[in-house]
Amino acid sequence: MSDSEQVEGARLRSLYSLDILDTVEEAEFDHITSLAARLTGAPIAAVSFIDAKRQWVKSRVGINACEVDRDVAFCAQTILGDGMLEICDAALDPCFAQNPLVTGPPYIRYYAGSPLITRSGHRIGSLCIVDTVTRLPMSADTTILLAGLAKIVVDYLELRRSRAAERVATLIAETTSDAIICADTRNRITYWNTAAAKMLGWSAEEALGQTLDLIVPERLRSGHSGGLARVAAGGMPRLFGKIVELPACRRDGQEIPIELSLGNWSDNDRGLPAGFAAIVRDVSDRKGLEADRLRTQELLDTVIEAMPVMLFVKDAQDGRYTIVNRAFETITDLARNTVLGRTDAELFSPADAAVFMENDRKALANQHTSLSEETLTKPDGSTRVVRTQKLGIDPDENNMPRYVLGISEDITDRRAAQDRLSHLACHDVLTGLANRMKFTDRLASMLDTSSEMISGALLCIDLDRFKIINDLYGHGFGDEVLKELACRLQAVCGDNVLVARLGGDEFAVLCESDPDGAQAMLLARRIVDAVKEPVALSGRVAHLDASLGIAVFPADGSDPSELLRNADMALYRSKAEGPGTISFFDVSMDQVVHQRRMIECELRTAIAAGAIVPVYQPVMCLERNRIVGFEVLARWHHLTLGDVSPALFISVAEESGLIVELGRQILTMAVTEAQRWSAPLKIAVNLSPVQLLSGDFVGNVISVLATAGLDPTRLEFEVTEGLLIRDTTRAIDILQRLKVIGCKISMDDFGTGYSSLSYFRLFPFDKVKIDQSFIRDMADDQQARAIVQAVIGLGRGLGLSVVAEGVETDGQIAILRGEGCAQVQGYYVGKPAGIEAFDYIVRPRPASDELAEGHVAVAA
Repeated sequence: MSDSEQVEGARLRSLYSLDILDTVEEAEFDHITSLAARLTGAPIAAVSFIDAKRQWVKSRVGINACEVDRDVAFCAQTILGDGMLEICDAALDPCFAQNPLVTGPPYIRYYAGSPLITRSGHRIGSLCIVDTVTRLPMSADTTILLAGLAKIVVDYLELRRSRAAERVATLIAETTSDAIICADTRNRITYWNTAAAKMLGWSAEEALGQTLDLIVPERLRSGHSGGLARVAAGGMPRLFGKIVELPACRRDGQEIPIELSLGNWSDNDRGLPAGFAAIVRDVSDRKGLEADRLRTQELLDTVIEAMPVMLFVKDAQDGRYTIVNRAFETITDLARNTVLGRTDAELFSPADAAVFMENDRKALANQHTSLSEETLTKPDGSTRVVRTQKLGIDPDENNMPRYVLGISEDITDRRAAQDRLSHLACHDVLTGLANRMKFTDRLASMLDTSSEMISGALLCIDLDRFKIINDLYGHGFGDEVLKELACRLQAVCGDNVLVARLGGDEFAVLCESDPDGAQAMLLARRIVDAVKEPVALSGRVAHLDASLGIAVFPADGSDPSELLRNADMALYRSKAEGPGTISFFDVSMDQVVHQRRMIECELRTAIAAGAIVPVYQPVMCLERNRIVGFEVLARWHHLTLGDVSPALFISVAEESGLIVELGRQILTMAVTEAQRWSAPLKIAVNLSPVQLLSGDFVGNVISVLATAGLDPTRLEFEVTEGLLIRDTTRAIDILQRLKVIGCKISMDDFGTGYSSLSYFRLFPFDKVKIDQSFIRDMADDQQARAIVQAVIGLGRGLGLSVVAEGVETDGQIAILRGEGCAQVQGYYVGKPAGIEAFDYIVRPRPASDELAEGHVAVAA
């Protein structure tokens, strides 16, 4: 086996001995990871371990991956050295430029990792920070900080391993058959376990504080006292390090042979023994208990070093450390040989040392355990928060403690977890931006009249066409797009501007601005430009626009809810005017909202009373030069408001959901009217997305047709692109069901959407209608003329009937005849009117040669 294989084998054995791989989340590690991310300002941080073939992530911030192949892991390179590995621009580093973690998610550009080095010197993993943008080289202080955090991870690993051993050893110490007895240099018993009580007859309460003469036969007491005094004075011990057999006295006076293993611990100030410990065994059962004694000794030694909490003992007189455990070294980053015999003032910062010594003084003055929280500054400058219990122990002849016993628990991770929860309460989980609660609090603070009011602006942002992204690529991709746009918004706005995600694809920006909003407008334009840039992720590209509404404060409001409402009104206007629009709030918007609310209230009453009625606009066949049908339009004459614009009340009906009942009423009246005609003309309905996707629309159509007795083949429905955008799959399913029962489907307002051609592949339409805007301009606008020609040609190629809307002049008729358009409608043919105005068409005389078939369009 080669040297490198031996080194790797030893490293893996060291890693496996920690029993950490594939374990569940632990708050202690998560705290360190979060602290590393926060202190370095990195969006990604992780604690990971390098196995034989993989990098396994124990704790992480900013990423979801649990493991990656070792071949591509940055941290696999980190463990090759003892110091930090830093890569300021991975895209330019020849070793990492083609790494899939650089060219693909998470798109690493900056990496800094500090190896996790065990006490045995094995590098088992790393604590690393990662950024998706390049960074300048890390400062020396930050490098030390990261290394210190890595050391904390290793120390906690060792501490974690020792916890189980401590519990076992404590149990064994009280359940072993060996008597364990400790005494100080004055021959007084300081520890007496259960086995000693059982073996020798005295309880611990009776034995503690007594001299060892309690168990030494009277004939041997003089020699025992002399030997103890000689050793205490610095003489050479004769029995230490040996196993000897001696007689011992039981409480009942019986002497028993014991096997004694004796040891001591020293007073480092004087180099003299400070106490003695003995393991005593009744040799009458020696052979049966020998294996137990050996196991007990090993476990006790292990437990002392493996206690999961920081334990230390200091001399009460001069404050010098006399005992520290491994956890002390782990938490403080101080080696034991540099601690023992030194004081807090020699080991820690003046501020920390002053706190530690004051708490020692309180513990010595108090006969009970004192509890405190202390901040410990490590050699690398990092800090830990510890909760410490201190107690004065080993009282002298004046009942004054000789030592201070301390037990400290590292609660830094717990505190960090609490901070993390506080952060999550104020930030959006997906994007990391401020959430609505934090945004509202900040807005209220800026509007606080108790202090000088700040002039600023509130920008409400809505992403146009984001729903299409979700429908096409799924919500997972949509979430990635939102995160990318959140980064762009924060980059455009800067760190001093609050950017928040209020929900869905709605964002808000809160910034200081001049009173007239000029600065806010500049920022809004930069936001529009940033959102407009294509978002390329995972091999897909999303194209979005942003609509913005701006409210300036205090001019547009001095209350958070009022200001948000006004910014929303401005956003509403922007969305109505088209993608990429920026609108400032003005008072007229409030009036418009008031008007729409009033219209909604009156509309409910009008629908309930059946006050909205259909009117009919004729449609003409150019080839036969005959009226072949009508478009039915909804009209509302209000007693006080007069004729209400259909564009107004239809949009209000769609927003409020009243379009469902209104559409049903208009459809019912039109179908009932058509059934009374002597000419079997067809009728059709323009469908609102809300109407189509609400309830059982097809079932309602079948019911209306059955009630009126109208042949379904006479009914045609017109749909716009907006209906298909809402929920393409469901909308097409409903339209297919309408065709199955015999109804016809036409595409209305063709040419005004974004991707209308794709819908002819998704659904077999029967008819396409050219929007009137192209008809109006085709005589003077070559582009409009070309579009009309293209649609007519498209209809001919797909076998669709083509209808031109908005025809008003002889010239338009002549052009459309020349292009081969099938049907026209508009004021040239006839204005909308009650059906009685067209009685001669719908009820022709028997001798009439009117067409047997025609077209009636119904608009709701």
